[in-house]
Parts: sequence; structure tokens; C-alpha cells
Amino acid sequence: MNDEVMEETQLSPSTTTTELVVVLPGEDVTDIVSSSSTGKSKSPKIGRGLVYDSLSNRVVVTHAGRLAHRKSSNTFMVTANTKRYIPASQDRVIGVVEERFGDYYRCNIFAPHFAFLPILAFEGASKRNKPNLLAGSTVYCRVISAPSDADPELSCKVAGNSDGGAAMKDWLTGECTYGELKGGTSIQISIGLARSLLNPNNVVLDALGKSLSFETAVGVNGVVWVNSKNPEHIILVCNAIKNSEVLTPEQTRGMVRSLLSTVLSKS
Repeated sequence: MNDEVMEETQLSPSTTTTELVVVLPGEDVTDIVSSSSTGKSKSPKIGRGLVYDSLSNRVVVTHAGRLAHRKSSNTFMVTANTKRYIPASQDRVIGVVEERFGDYYRCNIFAPHFAFLPILAFEGASKRNKPNLLAGSTVYCRVISAPSDADPELSCKVAGNSDGGAAMKDWLTGECTYGELKGGTSIQISIGLARSLLNPNNVVLDALGKSLSFETAVGVNGVVWVNSKNPEHIILVCNAIKNSEVLTPEQTRGMVRSLLSTVLSKS
């Protein structure tokens, strides 16, 4: 069967995030960041876990984790398996609509604060032609602003050519990268596991995709949406993802084989 897995990093090879080294608070990573400014590459940007000290002209680490580099935007950040998701600009997240007020949807992205999604923040949406999301709807979107003193703002529009190959299709077609996720189910996992699922060579998704046909969307806020024509396959994929967090690659493959043999033998 053809694999129908849909992940952030599978949209384009250029969206891959590479983990470089383990870093600690106060560590100076200026040399690593500046080394990416070669040739025709974009000027480096810094994301979560890093801060620029204008007095010393240095880039310093603010919390422990792994220094990672996103090639598509030449962005450096620190990734860590934190217990709570802290929104950052351009993060791809999965949220749940809580309610609509005025021209906005209030969404739970499982962060310290709720986020708001403008009702026209969809590809091709207009005042007469826009999605009508109900409370409980699941939405795949991106964070466009995350100020420390206000609620984060979301969007279901593609951020041009810098959005890692995201499909810029009208929301009515159902083919746009962002928008409502219909059917299936959502599960919450750790932030670290969610980020590992975005690796195009992720072991558990690769093993599952060789035998099952399913769709999945992964939010860096620790939410995974899974859909398949067969409900048993949805349960299998969810269980396999959760189990994989504490297993080695070889143990993960064995676990997937065991689950597949149990479920597929009954069908």
C-alpha cells in the first residue's frame, strides 16, 4: 500500500531540522550561527532558546537542550523535551476551536494562553466565502506572532516560498496544507516526541507506512492527528507513536511488527 503520511518535514527536503550539539544556558554559540552565513544562504535567524546580546555582539543560549538548525529558513533554535509548549513565530501547531467571538476563533493550542485565529486567515477566504468552524473542530495552522504580553495569533495561510513547500490551495479544495482536519483522532504526546516525528527518517512512521495507509499531521505543540479509512489502523498508529518514545530504533521496528501482526491477522 502507498504511504499517505503527511508531515511537516515531508513537504520539502529543505524543511529538515538538523540537531547539532547539546548546549547549556549561558553558552556562546556565535561561531556556530555565523558559520552558516556563506555563499548564497540567507542571513541566519535565531529562535527559541537563543538570545542576541547587542552589547557583546554574541548569541547566547537561554535554556538547555539541543542546538538545531532549520535549513529552509537558516534558523537556529534550541530544542528540548519540555513539559509545556511555548509558542514561537512560524511554529506549525494543531489547535482545537473553543469558541467564536466576532471575527476570530479562540483556539486551544495547549500553551499557557489561548490563541486567536482570524476567520479570514484561510487561503481564498472572503466575507462571503469562509470556513464555518464549530467548537471542537481541529485545525492545523501556524503561529504568526507570539508576543510575551499578548495571546498568540494563528493563520491557515501559507507564508509564501519560505513555508517549506506548503501547498497554497483554496480552502474549499481541501488540498491546502493548513486548515480544518476532518475525521480521525488527535492525541497528545511529549514535545520532544512530536519534534522527532517531524524528521523525514522517523523510524516509527517509516515502519508503519510500509504496511498501512494513513494520514498524520504533527504539531510542534505536542499534538498529533491521525486518520485512516480503518478505525483499527488509527488506534494502531496512535499506540505505536506513543510506545516509540522510550524505544531504540530496532525495538521500535519490532514493536510495530508485533502490532501489525496482531491487528492485520484479525482483518
